[in-house]
Amino acid sequence: MAEWELLLSSCTTHSLGVTTHLMRNERNWNKAKWIFESDGALRDIYIQDTSKSDWEQLISFLNSKYDLEFGVDKQNSTDKIDFGFVQKIWNDETGELETKSLTIDLNGIVIKSYFFCPEQIEFDIKPSELKSESELNTIIDFMQSISKAVKKQSILTDENNARFPLIKVDYENGIEKVLSKNEMIRISKKAGIYNGWFSRVKAKIFPKPITQEELEYMAMESACKPYELVSQKENVW
Repeated sequence: MAEWELLLSSCTTHSLGVTTHLMRNERNWNKAKWIFESDGALRDIYIQDTSKSDWEQLISFLNSKYDLEFGVDKQNSTDKIDFGFVQKIWNDETGELETKSLTIDLNGIVIKSYFFCPEQIEFDIKPSELKSESELNTIIDFMQSISKAVKKQSILTDENNARFPLIKVDYENGIEKVLSKNEMIRISKKAGIYNGWFSRVKAKIFPKPITQEELEYMAMESACKPYELVSQKENVW
Protein backbone atom coordinates (compact mmCIF):
# COMPACT_ATOMS: atom_id res chain seq x y z
CA MET A 1 0.00 0.00 0.00
CA ALA A 2 1.32 3.44 -0.95
CA GLU A 3 2.18 6.01 1.75
CA TRP A 4 -0.76 8.25 0.77
CA GLU A 5 -3.13 5.25 0.98
CA LEU A 6 -1.87 4.49 4.49
CA LEU A 7 -2.48 8.12 5.46
CA LEU A 8 -6.00 8.11 4.07
CA SER A 9 -6.78 4.80 5.76
CA SER A 10 -5.90 6.35 9.12
CA CYS A 11 -8.29 9.29 8.78
CA THR A 12 -12.04 9.85 8.80
CA THR A 13 -13.56 13.14 7.62
CA HIS A 14 -16.80 14.19 9.34
CA SER A 15 -19.63 16.24 7.86
CA LEU A 16 -18.34 19.44 9.50
CA GLY A 17 -14.95 19.06 7.85
CA VAL A 18 -13.04 17.60 10.82
CA THR A 19 -10.53 14.89 10.02
CA THR A 20 -10.35 12.36 12.86
CA HIS A 21 -6.93 10.74 13.01
CA LEU A 22 -6.21 7.22 14.12
CA MET A 23 -3.28 6.28 16.33
CA ARG A 24 -1.02 8.75 18.17
CA ASN A 25 -0.33 11.65 15.80
CA GLU A 26 -2.33 14.47 17.40
CA ARG A 27 -0.23 15.28 20.47
CA ASN A 28 1.23 18.59 19.38
CA TRP A 29 1.30 21.15 22.19
CA ASN A 30 1.44 24.14 19.83
CA LYS A 31 -1.80 22.91 18.27
CA ALA A 32 -3.51 22.06 21.55
CA LYS A 33 -2.40 24.76 23.99
CA TRP A 34 -5.24 27.16 23.07
CA ILE A 35 -7.64 24.64 24.66
CA PHE A 36 -5.97 25.10 28.04
CA GLU A 37 -5.62 28.88 28.14
CA SER A 38 -6.84 30.04 31.55
CA ASP A 39 -10.27 31.70 31.20
CA GLY A 40 -11.74 31.27 34.68
CA ALA A 41 -13.44 27.98 33.79
CA LEU A 42 -12.63 24.31 34.19
CA ARG A 43 -12.32 21.73 31.42
CA ASP A 44 -14.54 18.64 31.54
CA ILE A 45 -13.80 15.08 30.48
CA TYR A 46 -16.93 13.07 29.63
CA ILE A 47 -17.97 9.57 28.72
CA GLN A 48 -21.55 9.84 27.47
CA ASP A 49 -24.47 7.40 27.39
CA THR A 50 -23.24 5.33 30.33
CA SER A 51 -24.85 2.93 32.79
CA LYS A 52 -24.22 1.77 36.36
CA SER A 53 -22.35 -1.17 34.86
CA ASP A 54 -20.02 1.22 33.01
CA TRP A 55 -19.38 3.12 36.24
CA GLU A 56 -18.66 -0.13 38.08
CA GLN A 57 -16.13 -1.15 35.43
CA LEU A 58 -14.52 2.29 35.51
CA ILE A 59 -14.33 2.43 39.31
CA SER A 60 -12.74 -1.03 39.44
CA PHE A 61 -10.17 0.15 36.90
CA LEU A 62 -9.44 3.44 38.70
CA ASN A 63 -9.06 1.65 42.04
CA SER A 64 -6.50 -0.73 40.55
CA LYS A 65 -4.60 1.78 38.38
CA TYR A 66 -4.36 5.13 40.18
CA ASP A 67 -3.40 6.58 43.55
CA LEU A 68 -6.60 8.38 44.49
CA GLU A 69 -8.64 9.93 47.28
CA PHE A 70 -12.34 9.28 47.79
CA GLY A 71 -14.14 11.18 50.50
CA VAL A 72 -15.58 14.41 51.84
CA ASP A 73 -12.13 16.02 52.03
CA LYS A 74 -8.46 15.05 52.16
CA GLN A 75 -8.56 14.41 55.90
CA ASN A 76 -11.61 12.14 55.61
CA SER A 77 -10.87 10.03 52.57
CA THR A 78 -9.90 6.51 51.54
CA ASP A 79 -7.61 5.28 48.76
CA LYS A 80 -10.41 3.34 47.05
CA ILE A 81 -13.74 4.43 45.56
CA ASP A 82 -16.69 2.76 47.28
CA PHE A 83 -19.09 1.89 44.45
CA GLY A 84 -21.80 1.02 46.98
CA PHE A 85 -21.62 4.55 48.42
CA VAL A 86 -21.64 6.06 44.91
CA GLN A 87 -24.93 4.26 44.27
CA LYS A 88 -26.28 5.73 47.50
CA ILE A 89 -25.39 9.19 46.18
CA TRP A 90 -27.40 8.51 43.02
CA ASN A 91 -30.39 7.17 44.95
CA ASP A 92 -30.47 9.83 47.68
CA GLU A 93 -33.60 12.00 47.38
CA THR A 94 -33.28 13.68 50.78
CA GLY A 95 -30.22 15.80 50.03
CA GLU A 96 -28.93 14.87 53.48
CA LEU A 97 -26.31 12.31 52.41
CA GLU A 98 -22.76 13.63 52.64
CA THR A 99 -21.16 14.25 49.26
CA LYS A 100 -17.96 12.37 48.52
CA SER A 101 -15.78 13.21 45.56
CA LEU A 102 -12.87 11.61 43.74
CA THR A 103 -9.43 13.22 43.44
CA ILE A 104 -6.63 11.85 41.28
CA ASP A 105 -3.29 13.68 41.13
CA LEU A 106 -1.54 12.88 37.85
CA ASN A 107 1.89 14.42 38.37
CA GLY A 108 0.45 17.80 39.27
CA ILE A 109 -2.75 17.62 37.20
CA VAL A 110 -5.66 17.28 39.62
CA ILE A 111 -8.64 15.35 38.25
CA LYS A 112 -11.94 15.58 40.14
CA SER A 113 -15.23 13.70 39.86
CA TYR A 114 -18.48 14.24 41.80
CA PHE A 115 -20.51 11.22 40.58
CA PHE A 116 -23.44 13.33 39.37
CA CYS A 117 -25.44 10.52 37.76
CA PRO A 118 -25.06 7.01 36.30
CA GLU A 119 -25.92 8.10 32.74
CA GLN A 120 -22.83 10.25 32.22
CA ILE A 121 -19.26 10.02 33.53
CA GLU A 122 -17.62 13.37 34.14
CA PHE A 123 -14.26 14.59 35.41
CA ASP A 124 -13.02 18.17 35.94
CA ILE A 125 -9.51 19.52 35.43
CA LYS A 126 -7.91 22.93 35.87
CA PRO A 127 -6.57 24.05 32.44
CA SER A 128 -3.69 26.08 33.89
CA GLU A 129 -2.11 22.84 35.15
CA LEU A 130 -1.33 21.86 31.56
CA LYS A 131 1.73 23.77 30.37
CA SER A 132 3.50 21.50 27.89
CA GLU A 133 3.25 18.46 25.66
CA SER A 134 4.15 16.30 28.66
CA GLU A 135 0.95 17.29 30.50
CA LEU A 136 -1.05 16.97 27.27
CA ASN A 137 0.22 13.40 26.93
CA THR A 138 -0.76 12.71 30.55
CA ILE A 139 -4.35 13.84 29.99
CA ILE A 140 -4.78 12.07 26.65
CA ASP A 141 -3.27 8.89 28.15
CA PHE A 142 -5.85 9.17 30.95
CA MET A 143 -8.64 9.61 28.40
CA GLN A 144 -7.35 6.59 26.47
CA SER A 145 -7.27 4.49 29.65
CA ILE A 146 -10.86 5.26 30.69
CA SER A 147 -12.08 4.83 27.12
CA LYS A 148 -10.45 1.40 27.07
CA ALA A 149 -11.88 0.47 30.48
CA VAL A 150 -15.48 1.33 29.51
CA LYS A 151 -15.15 0.60 25.77
CA LYS A 152 -16.70 3.98 24.93
CA GLN A 153 -15.54 7.32 23.57
CA SER A 154 -14.13 9.94 25.95
CA ILE A 155 -14.09 13.66 25.16
CA LEU A 156 -12.58 16.82 26.66
CA THR A 157 -14.66 19.99 26.46
CA ASP A 158 -15.08 23.46 27.86
CA GLU A 159 -16.87 23.46 31.20
CA ASN A 160 -20.49 22.27 30.90
CA ASN A 161 -20.27 22.06 27.10
CA ALA A 162 -20.43 18.34 26.38
CA ARG A 163 -21.89 18.95 22.90
CA PHE A 164 -18.62 20.43 21.62
CA PRO A 165 -15.62 18.08 21.98
CA LEU A 166 -12.23 19.76 21.83
CA ILE A 167 -10.38 16.46 22.20
CA LYS A 168 -11.92 13.15 21.20
CA VAL A 169 -10.52 9.71 22.10
CA ASP A 170 -11.98 6.31 21.25
CA TYR A 171 -9.67 3.44 22.19
CA GLU A 172 -11.81 0.70 20.61
CA ASN A 173 -11.82 2.44 17.22
CA GLY A 174 -8.27 3.83 17.39
CA ILE A 175 -9.43 7.46 17.26
CA GLU A 176 -7.51 10.37 18.76
CA LYS A 177 -8.30 13.92 17.64
CA VAL A 178 -7.30 17.31 19.05
CA LEU A 179 -9.05 20.33 17.53
CA SER A 180 -6.92 23.24 16.40
CA LYS A 181 -8.18 26.76 17.07
CA ASN A 182 -9.07 27.20 13.39
CA GLU A 183 -10.99 23.92 13.34
CA MET A 184 -12.99 25.03 16.39
CA ILE A 185 -13.90 28.32 14.70
CA ARG A 186 -14.84 26.55 11.46
CA ILE A 187 -17.04 24.02 13.24
CA SER A 188 -18.72 26.79 15.27
CA LYS A 189 -19.56 28.71 12.10
CA LYS A 190 -20.80 25.67 10.20
CA ALA A 191 -22.91 24.49 13.11
CA GLY A 192 -24.19 28.02 13.77
CA ILE A 193 -23.20 27.96 17.42
CA TYR A 194 -21.23 30.12 19.84
CA ASN A 195 -18.46 28.31 21.67
CA GLY A 196 -17.20 30.98 24.05
CA TRP A 197 -14.63 32.32 21.61
CA PHE A 198 -14.92 35.98 22.66
CA SER A 199 -14.53 35.08 26.32
CA ARG A 200 -11.36 33.18 25.38
CA VAL A 201 -9.93 36.25 23.64
CA LYS A 202 -10.79 38.43 26.65
CA ALA A 203 -9.17 35.98 29.03
CA LYS A 204 -6.03 35.93 26.90
CA ILE A 205 -5.77 39.73 26.96
CA PHE A 206 -6.65 40.04 30.66
CA PRO A 207 -5.43 36.80 32.24
CA LYS A 208 -6.54 36.07 35.79
CA PRO A 209 -4.76 33.35 37.77
CA ILE A 210 -7.07 30.87 39.54
CA THR A 211 -6.24 29.70 43.06
CA GLN A 212 -6.95 26.17 44.32
CA GLU A 213 -9.65 27.62 46.60
CA GLU A 214 -11.35 29.29 43.63
CA LEU A 215 -11.13 26.03 41.68
CA GLU A 216 -12.88 24.14 44.47
CA TYR A 217 -15.53 26.87 44.73
CA MET A 218 -16.21 26.80 40.97
CA ALA A 219 -16.43 23.00 41.01
CA MET A 220 -18.94 22.99 43.87
CA GLU A 221 -20.90 25.88 42.30
CA SER A 222 -21.13 23.85 39.10
CA ALA A 223 -22.23 20.82 41.13
CA CYS A 224 -25.15 22.84 42.54
CA LYS A 225 -26.53 23.71 39.11
CA PRO A 226 -29.13 21.47 37.45
CA TYR A 227 -27.15 18.70 35.80
CA GLU A 228 -27.54 18.38 32.04
CA LEU A 229 -27.24 15.03 30.31
CA VAL A 230 -25.94 15.17 26.75
CA SER A 231 -26.07 12.10 24.53
CA GLN A 232 -23.14 11.48 22.20
CA LYS A 233 -25.47 11.78 19.21
CA GLU A 234 -26.06 15.43 20.21
CA ASN A 235 -22.38 16.33 19.78
CA VAL A 236 -21.60 18.75 16.95
CA TRP A 237 -18.94 16.40 15.54
